[in-house]
This record gives sequence, C-alpha cells and structure tokens, in this order.
Amino acid sequence: MTRREQAYNKKLQELIERTGKLEDREVRKVMAMLERAREQVAARIAESEWQAYFIPQLKEGIQTAIEGFRQQYMAGQREALGNTWNAGIDAVDSPLQFVGVRLVAPEIGREVLEIMQGYSADLIQGLSADTLKKVNNEITLGIMGQKPQHEVMKAVGRNLKDKSVFSSIFHRAETITRTEMGRVNSNSREARMRAVVETGTDPEMKWQKKWISSGKAHPRDHHAALDGVVVDLDEDFPGGIPYPHAPGLPAEETVNCG
Repeated sequence: MTRREQAYNKKLQELIERTGKLEDREVRKVMAMLERAREQVAARIAESEWQAYFIPQLKEGIQTAIEGFRQQYMAGQREALGNTWNAGIDAVDSPLQFVGVRLVAPEIGREVLEIMQGYSADLIQGLSADTLKKVNNEITLGIMGQKPQHEVMKAVGRNLKDKSVFSSIFHRAETITRTEMGRVNSNSREARMRAVVETGTDPEMKWQKKWISSGKAHPRDHHAALDGVVVDLDEDFPGGIPYPHAPGLPAEETVNCG
C-alpha cells in the first residue's frame, strides 16, 4: 500500500468514526427527550386523584407530554438526518482532497433526503401514538380496578432502564434513529460517488468500491465477512448487496446496520 493510499484510508477512517459519534450523540438526545416525557407522565399519574372523574384531565396531561416528545424528536431527527447527509458527501470528497485528487462534481439533489426525512417523521409519529396508547391502556386498567396505582406507576418505570412501557419505546426510538441516519448517510455517499464518477475526466479510469466495517459491536456475520472486500462500482457485493442500506434491501440487512 502506497503512502497516498494510507493517507486516504486514515482520513476516511476519521470520517467514519465522526459519523458514528454523530449517531451516538443523537441517540443520547432522544434518550433525554424520552426521559423528560416519562418523568412528566409519572408525575401526572402520581399527583392525580385515582377516580374516574379526574381521568380525562390526567389523559390530557399525558397527551401533552407525549406530544412534546414527538415534536422535539421530529425536529431533532430532521436536523440530524441533514447533518448525516452532509457527512456522507464529505466521506467521498474529503479523503480525495486530502491526498490531492481534485475532482469537480455537481452538487447532488436533496430530494431523496427530503423523502427520507418525511419517512422518518412518519415512524416517529407512529412511535408516539403507540406510546400514548400503551400509557392510556395502563391507566384504564387502573381505573377499572384491574391494577392498583403503584402497578401503573411501575409500568411507567422509574427510568428508561426499567422494564417498562418507556424502556421498550426507547429501544424502538434508538432503532429508528440509528437505522434512518445510517440509511441517509449511505444514500448520500452513494449519490456523491456516482456524481464524481460521471464527471471524471479519464474515461478509462476503473472505479471500485470497498466495504468498510464501522467497527460497531455485534455486526451481522455476513457483513463482518465483507470487511475489506473490493468490487467494481457497478457490481454488488457478495450476497446481492449494492451498498449498505441500499433501497430494496430487506429489513434484516438494514435495521441497525452500521
């Protein structure tokens, strides 16, 4: 491996790690948002008179807390997806520039990003609706006498680590955050690669792509086996994978893929 190749790979690895930290940071933000919502819900349940007369007010307060979470999560995720889209472009441009390769390519359109942001918003909307439904179910069981108030409080949990309604919701939120950020990053990187190749000045140049593992824990076995595999740009990686998170791949290939 030449010094230039070593420099290129070092720069690329820095960007991969930076993108991973961006994703981890967003997950922590979501955890904090959801914990605030859980605290608000728990406080409303603890403070309310446990009688049917007060249940509408209780549910209204809980709905307000969950709606606040939804709005914060949706706004934060939209911004995060924009950031990871730019990081995907940077993963193509910066290593080339770092080793002195000057390729001028047109800006790639952001229409796909906007579609993905809309899809992510739909997932968050569904997650919030499920959260509200599960909490309201617990309250209904309590008011019907099938669960004492302390059992309803237990279902809400003392924190996100408890086995509770909110812990299960957080695991889903983490999956949405990581998967959609990975999907956006991968798609912008692929689009930028295509733009660079299409504007290349040497028609005889042979372009290839290499699978690079993110280094995250518990990768899929067949994804880990692809680490370092190089194929021509227009070929699929073994297993029929054009690139990570490519459109059309089943969920078992994409969910939580790094």
